Amino acid sequence: MRLLILGHLVLIVACSPTKSIVLQTMEPSPVHISKNIKRIGIINRSQPSDQLKDDTSINSVVAIEEQWLEEKGRSAALTGLFQKLLKDSRFQSVNILDSIPQELMNFEMENDSISWAMINDICNTYDVDAVFSMSFFDTETKVSLKKTSMMQPNLMRVKVKVKAQEITLETLIENGWRIYYPKGKKIIDEFVLNNQIVSTGKGENPWEAYRAIEGRRDTLVKQSKVAGSNYGQRLLPYEDSVERQYYARGSQNLDMAHTFMESGDWQGAFQLWEKELENTNPNIVGRACYNMAVRYEINGDLDKAMEWASKAHSDYNNKNALAYLDKLKYRSSQNQILEKQLSK
Repeated sequence: MRLLILGHLVLIVACSPTKSIVLQTMEPSPVHISKNIKRIGIINRSQPSDQLKDDTSINSVVAIEEQWLEEKGRSAALTGLFQKLLKDSRFQSVNILDSIPQELMNFEMENDSISWAMINDICNTYDVDAVFSMSFFDTETKVSLKKTSMMQPNLMRVKVKVKAQEITLETLIENGWRIYYPKGKKIIDEFVLNNQIVSTGKGENPWEAYRAIEGRRDTLVKQSKVAGSNYGQRLLPYEDSVERQYYARGSQNLDMAHTFMESGDWQGAFQLWEKELENTNPNIVGRACYNMAVRYEINGDLDKAMEWASKAHSDYNNKNALAYLDKLKYRSSQNQILEKQLSK
């Protein structure tokens, strides 16, 4: 009985009337920057963490190194964002503001309220329209040790297996950003980036294993810079892909059109879909209307695509057309946002 049921399931999947196609799209940035924002000031409001411990264990040594890494990581993240924003043609100037008096940096109160007057003072003093703030930059490292073995030369310079310790450092980096726009008195964006770096080393004892770790500092600083750059990239439109279904079964022309689609002859497939609009079977016409919507989306004409999807649903009661129409409406609204972001 189980084999029989499985056979039916496979048959249903294999006989599906639709096939998939993937379309490349351009999506708007989730961050909407006003056209009035031309001059950017970047500030560092993150506070160093207190990780020092009054002991001589490996954990204490790692904590001391963390303070150095946090300092360098903050600087690298600020640089990454700065360099990314410099390439954004929407902005006339981008500056890292590293000499702001501390009293002006305390514009966030304990009750989560914001002193927009202070932010406005920063903007007026340093001639910027908006403030990009690194709100925090934290690292946390988990240290683990385990017994293992390693090859090491003996007195005769012959490599032999010896007992060893392996240390693993799992470092989590959390980097938070905010964009303040005093003219509108609003936080335009608030975002947190997370990254993890795992480093290992082997040695005869935990200290030797720790010293055997290579490239951890460079990797953390590099990843911090990438995090800053990635936040700058968040402000830009990005490429994405969407999956669409089209009808590949139901008539000889739909079958042949599917063959054309698989071979890359889309125009040939489109012509066959158009022919099926004259089919005497309303179910096939509904499928053809649906496919015509896919055709126009492929060609970038979302208005026409919505017309055909609506026709497939309203005139021929195509069950898949309504959900597809909603997707097209969403893409159309996203395109309107995209056009605004790309216009100067």
